[in-house]
Amino acid sequence: MKKLSVAIATAAAFLFTTVGASRAFADDKTAQDTTTQAPEKHHSKAKGAVVGGAGGAVVGGKKGAAAGAAGGALVQHHKNKKARKKAAKEEKAQ
Repeated sequence: MKKLSVAIATAAAFLFTTVGASRAFADDKTAQDTTTQAPEKHHSKAKGAVVGGAGGAVVGGKKGAAAGAAGGALVQHHKNKKARKKAAKEEKAQ
């Protein structure tokens, strides 16, 4: 009987601490939602070319490396273009 009451007391303590913690996390979540986010970072075309070139070299040799490098730089350019467009749209909305 004593083991059961200890188990019940432990379970009750755990339940109360869990409920209290979830409320605290909910308050943190709402406070976090109201803050502004940092702007997107710049994506380096050179790094994109290096990564694309390495991947292309593995797949297709020298010609694959050239095509991969061009593709990698193009992908990074597209990411930067998308980020600029998003920033302009957000600025216009404010």
